[in-house]
Amino acid sequence: MKMPQRSKREELEAVQGPEGRVRCALTAPAARPSGALPLAFLLLAGCVIGDNKYARPRDLTPTTFVERLRILAIVAEPPEVAPGTPVTFTALVADPQNDLPFKAWLACPPDQSGGSGCFVDLSQISPDATPEELAALGVIGFEPGFAPTYTPDASLLDGLDDTARREGINVTVELAAFPAALMVQDPAEVDFNAVEVAYKRLVVSDASTPNHNPSFTEFTVDGMTVPDDAVVELDVGEYYEIGVVIPDDAIETYEYLNSEGVTEERTEEPYVDWYCTVPGLGEAYTLHPFTQADFVPEQAGDATCWAIARDRRGGLAFRAQHFTIR
Repeated sequence: MKMPQRSKREELEAVQGPEGRVRCALTAPAARPSGALPLAFLLLAGCVIGDNKYARPRDLTPTTFVERLRILAIVAEPPEVAPGTPVTFTALVADPQNDLPFKAWLACPPDQSGGSGCFVDLSQISPDATPEELAALGVIGFEPGFAPTYTPDASLLDGLDDTARREGINVTVELAAFPAALMVQDPAEVDFNAVEVAYKRLVVSDASTPNHNPSFTEFTVDGMTVPDDAVVELDVGEYYEIGVVIPDDAIETYEYLNSEGVTEERTEEPYVDWYCTVPGLGEAYTLHPFTQADFVPEQAGDATCWAIARDRRGGLAFRAQHFTIR
């Protein structure tokens, strides 16, 4: 899809920073296990990233500019479930190099999680563990290998009163993404500045109005609908308005228990996060129904922008749009 060429104008997260360090002592196994599971990297997924060393604000790139491997979103389908209901997960892992990272997934209920993620007893993991055995230990997936799935225990809400069961509890889902280049290195020599870690809260409840993920109907450039899979041509330094359309039927009405114990009926107020592999986005997020963002691309070449719709209740959806910047 080619946008009209214009004359030049003169106007116009994750977990660690570039200076981050890892707090982790690791004795690497003598050999990697058979099959698709690099056990050493699952062990590394439980390490703490950061060590309170971060770049200064003036040294940081805009949050909207994706210049390295980043985890931008984790989608749970569905985002709110009753105990015993299976859930699948999808991650939006953006990498300007288009490499396929190794992804390790963990999940744990509140009594097995903390500020640094899931407390998984990694010493119990066998190189020959089956997906079922891994899930019992809190490892719910690795990619490539087997897709992440999690089924909350049927007794997870036992002991709660009716009100608390309707409100539910949060299960922590943890994702560690390792760049492809790390997979050929000795695990003991991994540079954790290159590893990304993100967290997702899965709501487990007996709610009468459980949450669902939002959806998009179209991506637009200057108000024009972009056909699916089309690559849009834009010009460096020119102003454009990119946007997405969230249909009215994707915005839910739900019951909310306020601090006084009174049930209210509320309507979701979604917003959209924006990211691109070239700098030039004017907004980091836009609020529904005004889900358009200013875009003045600053670099020529191939680029991708992502729109991530969030409903403020844990539901989200994402969509990518590819561009050629002239």
